[in-house]
Amino acid sequence: MTEKDAKEAILSAVKAYCDTYHNQKPPFREGQRIPYASRVYDSAEMVNLVDSALEFWLTSGRYTQQFETKLARYLGVRYCSFVNSGSSANLLAFMALTSPLLGERRIRRGDEVITVAAGFPTTVSPVIQYGAVPVFVDVTIPQYNIDTARLEKALSPKTKAVMLAHTLGNPFDLKAVKSFCDEHGLWLIEDNCDALGSVYELDGKERLTGTIGDIGTSSFYPPHHMTTGEGGAVYTDDPLLHKCIRSFRDWGRDCVCPSGQDNLCGRRFDRQYGEL
Repeated sequence: MTEKDAKEAILSAVKAYCDTYHNQKPPFREGQRIPYASRVYDSAEMVNLVDSALEFWLTSGRYTQQFETKLARYLGVRYCSFVNSGSSANLLAFMALTSPLLGERRIRRGDEVITVAAGFPTTVSPVIQYGAVPVFVDVTIPQYNIDTARLEKALSPKTKAVMLAHTLGNPFDLKAVKSFCDEHGLWLIEDNCDALGSVYELDGKERLTGTIGDIGTSSFYPPHHMTTGEGGAVYTDDPLLHKCIRSFRDWGRDCVCPSGQDNLCGRRFDRQYGEL
């Protein structure tokens, strides 16, 4: 048996196993508990999972590249970077805005970031971790999204960005927030972890949430719209922000080579750094 034959036999057995022993749900009974979120999958997902394991590529590889490309295409953005969680996605999105490559617009320690007073901790924790100052704005009821009427009062000479989540799939007032950010030269990060696929009409055009601000983030934790088990993504249309995002994600690496490839630029060994 060749390696190809062995792989096909394993994956065929995996498909049969999933079809036989998974997703065999009994008929619904009155009074039965209905979870608000659950795993939705079939043999295709299980086969892909085992296929990835057989390949045994332990860093980002073929599946990561496919995921980034297809998610960017779905969202209609140019760049997408896969990460290990939605929390890391928020941290990465914020840290990208601290890059010296952004000049005077970079966020520095002590700068202020407007955010919402009621939401998930990881929308706020990157601001605190870096040493910037979160400025909390209350929500409206029953929307539970930011009260945009309070934005001007939250503004100060130290304000550099607005970082907000769309609550439980319901977009915040993007028109008002985007206009506010544009007027005052502020970055806008959309925490899109609860709202992947939500549509917002802006300037007569329907757009997906997460693509209207400068940077959007998603989470693929099991209770969200789709899951990778754990996982998240950061996406943007801005090539400079993408460069910052990739460099921070890859611990300062400033290179376009995909994982497993080297020296695509042909200049890896043609410079002298100090006495090395």
